[in-house]
Amino acid sequence: MNYEFKNLKKFKLSNGRMGISFFYNEKRFRYFNSSVIGENFNPNTCEESLKEKQHDLLYQSFFIKLEKGWRPIEEKKLRKIKPIDIKIIDAINLCYKSKMNLEYSKSYKKDLTISYKRLNDFISNRKYQNLYLSDFNINIAKDLINFTSNSKRVQLNFKRNYSAMLSDIFKEYKFENPFPLIKLVKTEEVLHKPIKEIKLVFNELEKFNSNLHLCCLLAYGCLLRPHREIRNLKWDDFNIDCTQISLAGNRNKGKKNRIVPIPLFVQKYLIKGNSGDNIFSNNEYPFNEDYFKTLWSRYKKISKLLEPDNTLYSFRHTGAISVYEKTGSLNKLQQVMGHGNISVSLTYLRGLGVKQLSIEDMPDL
Repeated sequence: MNYEFKNLKKFKLSNGRMGISFFYNEKRFRYFNSSVIGENFNPNTCEESLKEKQHDLLYQSFFIKLEKGWRPIEEKKLRKIKPIDIKIIDAINLCYKSKMNLEYSKSYKKDLTISYKRLNDFISNRKYQNLYLSDFNINIAKDLINFTSNSKRVQLNFKRNYSAMLSDIFKEYKFENPFPLIKLVKTEEVLHKPIKEIKLVFNELEKFNSNLHLCCLLAYGCLLRPHREIRNLKWDDFNIDCTQISLAGNRNKGKKNRIVPIPLFVQKYLIKGNSGDNIFSNNEYPFNEDYFKTLWSRYKKISKLLEPDNTLYSFRHTGAISVYEKTGSLNKLQQVMGHGNISVSLTYLRGLGVKQLSIEDMPDL
């Protein structure tokens, strides 16, 4: 007789397990017990002396069932179809969790968290819980930005954060990210005005607070950034005689290794401590992110020397002007400032009121 099944046989694996196999519709099927056909033969769970007998019964039970017309049910694996859309509330949650698992700075994650909360407030306020990503158009994005703040400067920051947070999900679902299409009016940048009476200011700072004084010295003399670089300095960032500072790329904004010389007027305030200690807190942990910001606010209230536009960053900017005026070299300035691109250094100086070309500087004949 011809059957749709063929090659029914017994087999034994190298690990001792016994079963039967056959081909049906060009596909091999293997069974180690007869439960699929409603019988109770299992050579792999019985006593050792009964294994061969159970194996034979397993084979015979399948032969009889197959001869009477029983056939295995072929399980069709359902192909997973990628969804063509997603609710905006689900997209936001996915994106936020994904970003927070990446190795971003604490301050950037803090900004993302604030943006994430504002997004959820907007969705709740506008009752967009059932809105899909495909419907999140430029008009809704503009509404979100206006909902976030009335300040143009704040709107620019949040627009950037919203776009960065959702860019991957827009790309994944092949929808256009509406945020880059929104053109906001750029506000004029508030310049960190250079400090005129720099020596007198340092004398005043020394009497006010030693940590803030040292921070400002390092910002002016070594052109380091106060909050990100100076606040986190440890004694092992300094060489033995405190004549230079070495910062790895992951310790500064420019992402490049920096070696910065330390002027003599800064060296005399450096009393080296334990190598792993922070130079301000005298233990392994730095002060919180607002430490110098708070000290500066207190100092500015009592200072008789500062001008309204002087900031903590003004010391770094004042130092930058001094370096450029002494060397006339943009390359040296770029190196000591830790700028990734020389065009940044050029723009930096242009905004600080550094002397521009005059008629006398132009070629003559």
